[in-house]
Amino acid sequence: MKQIIDAICSRGLPLRDIQNANRVNLLALLWALSLGGTSFLAHQGYLASTWVLASCFILHGAIGIWMLLAFKRFLRQLDEMERKIQLDALALAVGVSIIGFSLYSILDMADLLPDLKAAYLVVLLALTYMLGIIFGRLNYR
Repeated sequence: MKQIIDAICSRGLPLRDIQNANRVNLLALLWALSLGGTSFLAHQGYLASTWVLASCFILHGAIGIWMLLAFKRFLRQLDEMERKIQLDALALAVGVSIIGFSLYSILDMADLLPDLKAAYLVVLLALTYMLGIIFGRLNYR
C-alpha cells in the first residue's frame, strides 16, 4: 500500500519534476473549472450573449494552451525513466480511449446505448493515464 501511495504522490522524483507536475495539475484543475463554469453559464442561459461566449471560449482555450505548454515542459525536463513512464501512460490512455470510443459507437449505432458525450471520453482518458502512471512507477522504480 505504501508503494502505491508513493507512486501517486510522486515520491522519489526530483523537486523540479514535482514542481512541474504540480504546475500541470494546477492548470488542469483550472482548465476543468473553466469548462465547468462555462457549462454552468450555458445552463443558466448566459452564453446567449456574444461577448460572454467569446470570453469563456478565449479563457478556456488560453488555459488549455498554457496547460499544454506546461505539460510539454514537464515532459522535456524529466529523466529518461520517468519520461518513459509518462509516455507509456499516454500511449495506454490514447489506446484505451480509441478502443473504448469505437466499441461504444458500435453499441450506439445499434441503439443499445445513449449518445456518447465527450466528457465520458475525457474521464476515460484521464483515469487511464493516471492508472498508467501509477502502474508504471510501481513497475520501474
